Amino acid sequence: MVFLESAARPLMVVHAVAAAVLVGATTHHVVWCRGYLGGQFGRYKGERRFALVAAVAFAITFILGNLLYPTYKVRVRAEYFDNPQAIAAEARLRVEQHRAIDVAPRGPEPATLGASLAPIAHLFDIKEHWVALGLAASLILLALSRLAHPKDHPRVTALYLGLAVCVCATAWLGAIVGLVVTSFRAVGGAT
Repeated sequence: MVFLESAARPLMVVHAVAAAVLVGATTHHVVWCRGYLGGQFGRYKGERRFALVAAVAFAITFILGNLLYPTYKVRVRAEYFDNPQAIAAEARLRVEQHRAIDVAPRGPEPATLGASLAPIAHLFDIKEHWVALGLAASLILLALSRLAHPKDHPRVTALYLGLAVCVCATAWLGAIVGLVVTSFRAVGGAT
């Protein structure tokens, strides 16, 4: 039994909801900051709230992802993505099922019989590093929003906006890559 494997499905759902909040909060944060380069700080109170929500959502999403990681590493990465025989066996099973339920064949057999999903696993590895940087950037941005906001310290405006865009971009990257990976195989296989 892998750590928290029995809770993988509910954790994945909560992780996905947290990621949706994260993407929404970071996107709104960037939108609310857009006038700062022109010296427009009329919405800074709301923007500071988005910095807080984004940092909290990033931390929660990151923690949930780390709780899911052992199950992903064993049940998805090792047993499937890094195992061409498992991919081929599943592809053969799908071909058999298509033949069993279809009256006429749908076309050529899937090309996945000899495919490798290692590039998907590597994409996930890259995403892990980027979201760790995004979490750090969100915490720095939160600190700046409280201690050295561009409204009061105009010299940090470019840094502040750069961090906001970085946090937003890493949130989107994490969400998109997470969806791509789970479209191939999610934690919590058939039990």
